[in-house]
Amino acid sequence: MEQRTPDLPARDEAATLLSRYPNLSEIELARLINAHRRLSALDMALMLSDEELGPRLHRFSAEHRSALRAPFRHYAALIVYAALAVAAVAWAANAAAA
Repeated sequence: MEQRTPDLPARDEAATLLSRYPNLSEIELARLINAHRRLSALDMALMLSDEELGPRLHRFSAEHRSALRAPFRHYAALIVYAALAVAAVAWAANAAAA
C-alpha cells in the first residue's frame, strides 16, 4: 500500500516551491498559486522579509499578478453588502425621523 504524505500548511508549501522559483513545472506553479491564495498577511510579511524568499516572492507576485488577484465576484459581493448596509441605515434614519 502506498503511503501518502500529509498536506503541508500553505506557508510551508509556498516556501518550498518559492525556494525553487522560477524553475517549477506547470503543476508546481499551480500548487504555488493555490498556496499563495491561502497565505495569511503574517505569512506573507515573514516570507517577504526573508533574504532568500523575499525577492522570489516579489518576482512571482509580479509575474503572476492576474492569477493571484481576487475574482471580481468577491468585490461585487462586498459592494452589494455595503449598498444594503447603507440602505438599511437610510431606512432606519427615515423611520426614526417620522
